[in-house]
Amino acid sequence: MFKYFITSEMKVRYIWISLLFCIGACNQKKQSAHNIKLSITDSNKQVITSANTLAQELKQIQRYSNEPFYYLYVNHEQCFFRILVNDIPVFHYVEDGQIMSPINLNNFIQKSGKQTITYRLYPQTKRTYGEGFNKLTLYTKFDIKLYVRNNADTVNSFENRKLLLTHHAATKTDGKSFIGDGKDYYDYTFDFEAKVPYDLDVLENSKDLSKIDQIELLNKTEAAYRYYWNLIQDKKANEVAKLRFNSDTYQIISEYLDEELIRKTVDEGDFMFTEPSFKLDPLANYRMQLYGNGKVVCLELDSNDLFFRFEKPIWGDYKTKEGEIRSRFERLYLHIPKGKDTFEII
Repeated sequence: MFKYFITSEMKVRYIWISLLFCIGACNQKKQSAHNIKLSITDSNKQVITSANTLAQELKQIQRYSNEPFYYLYVNHEQCFFRILVNDIPVFHYVEDGQIMSPINLNNFIQKSGKQTITYRLYPQTKRTYGEGFNKLTLYTKFDIKLYVRNNADTVNSFENRKLLLTHHAATKTDGKSFIGDGKDYYDYTFDFEAKVPYDLDVLENSKDLSKIDQIELLNKTEAAYRYYWNLIQDKKANEVAKLRFNSDTYQIISEYLDEELIRKTVDEGDFMFTEPSFKLDPLANYRMQLYGNGKVVCLELDSNDLFFRFEKPIWGDYKTKEGEIRSRFERLYLHIPKGKDTFEII
């Protein structure tokens, strides 16, 4: 059997070589860490941490005597649906029965002027009673009522709301049958004028991502999502708070949030860090999607199940106090501001 003996002189040489190697490796590691190009950055003027997020967000409150708040009521039959404002998804519904709550639009109304509403209809494949549908039917129905109310009027806001428009999905010449009968997808876009007291046109000078090589864009987006996923997995709440601050500020201003509502949003944002039972799923099974007329990119789960199809792939399960297992999804829309080559969260 071959044996290898090390003399004292060889030991000294080995230690020196090892030491030199470690020093070189450490220097290389420091240099490479210093040169790492982050995939998501921020442009905050303040130093943001999870500890001071609430205090800094409270400073962003802007209130007005007239705070126009735009929202939809939807009446639908034999379809699931998705709503986009200015080509950015704000809501999707894949449940049985009617939705009773209003769908708020302000968060993606960036300034006064023409706004677009797009609805996309899908077959109601699951129902509590009876069989679902593989296609949209003759009896598919989709009606919208668009309202505006003054959010600053805390007493009579809803009583004094104004109906801006009513829209009905198109029918065939008989005036009854849905025009998209037999299709597995139908969409329609219409405009309305909004007047708001703020100007948050974040995307006006953002890069048109549709003009970038799409394989390169996919790689860049995947890197950004991996980076963000790792921040959550490693419980780096300070980094996440910093990256989300501008996006949270847009919401505070556009939805006229007060201190009570901001406290709730901060608590919601901390959920993935504070809920002990929350566990991230692997980042997998997704596709890239462009929104915002080509200026916003995201990853969405690639699933035939409509419940998951429009969700983001950064998600995980947690257990409620009642012992029920529920899922939590993290919305992550990205854009590249003018003068930058890294993503910011919108």
